[in-house]
Amino acid sequence: MRIGAYGEVMMRLTPPEYRTLEQTHSLRMDFTGTGVNLLGNLAHFGLETKMLTQVPDNRLGDTAKANLQTYGIQTTFVGKRHNHIGSYFAEVGYGARPTYVTYQNRHNSSFGVSGPETYEIDTYLAQIDLVHICGISLSLTEATWQTALAVAKAAKQQEVEVCFDFNFRPSLNDAKNRAMLKARYETILPYCDIVFGSTRDLAELLDYRKAFSGETDEQLIQSFMKEYHIKWFCGTKRLAVADQQFISGRIITQEGTYETKAQLLQVLDRIGAGDAYAAGILYGYSNDWSIKKSADFAITNAVLAHTMLGDVCLTTIEQVEQVMQAPGTDLIR
Repeated sequence: MRIGAYGEVMMRLTPPEYRTLEQTHSLRMDFTGTGVNLLGNLAHFGLETKMLTQVPDNRLGDTAKANLQTYGIQTTFVGKRHNHIGSYFAEVGYGARPTYVTYQNRHNSSFGVSGPETYEIDTYLAQIDLVHICGISLSLTEATWQTALAVAKAAKQQEVEVCFDFNFRPSLNDAKNRAMLKARYETILPYCDIVFGSTRDLAELLDYRKAFSGETDEQLIQSFMKEYHIKWFCGTKRLAVADQQFISGRIITQEGTYETKAQLLQVLDRIGAGDAYAAGILYGYSNDWSIKKSADFAITNAVLAHTMLGDVCLTTIEQVEQVMQAPGTDLIR
């Protein structure tokens, strides 16, 4: 399966050695973003991946494209326009200190100001079988929202499957914006086949409520899936017990549910771990795996992503399967 993604390429700036911004005079530069993370991981799994986005028409844009290519992502449809790239500072946490992310310049980035007329959408979709759309594009700017909708509509017309990630951030949207976002999500969801999200997204954004007191979260999600004809609804759950963190994954279809066992986390850098889970799910989906096999593979990939610095999880199939088959192995010669 050939997989694409419409999304933002961002520049991540990270102080070394777990330092805070006040403690450092140097920064590590990486290029990332939901689509980049997803496609980079899938490329390492051996799939053909193509990014649809815009980067600056300068040396920064050249560097971003070159970095995408090192991940194995094809950049034929990565355009170059304007001068700015969205960026963020990631102060990696340790122990009781959480990771702190500070965004800048996203609304005025080359991606943020580029509408559907700047992309060869039909030509792009003719070269892929499934396209991933990040929900952040619905709230970033009017231009990114219109592009996301245009991609979803054209994909449906060309029988290209659509994977949509809610990526809803309640803290970033006030009540007025939330009403607008609700309408946008409701507009794009009829074009989607696979959705990544949670019951919180359905309750807080789409105002889904349990129809009766005995309705379970699974039944609530399945009601949502039937309304929008969703094939798979996927997500993760995190749990903290004392000073330990655990994660589990689940896939819900209209017929049933599978949830993995909770996995213990060793957290070096958690940014991008959700995208690693999504990459694992899409790899299973592309190979017609069962929901059990797909979820088990995906959650193991997410666990591995927590052990790597940086957003892009560059695991291989062999590495994921080795951990699944022989957990606890600490040396491979």
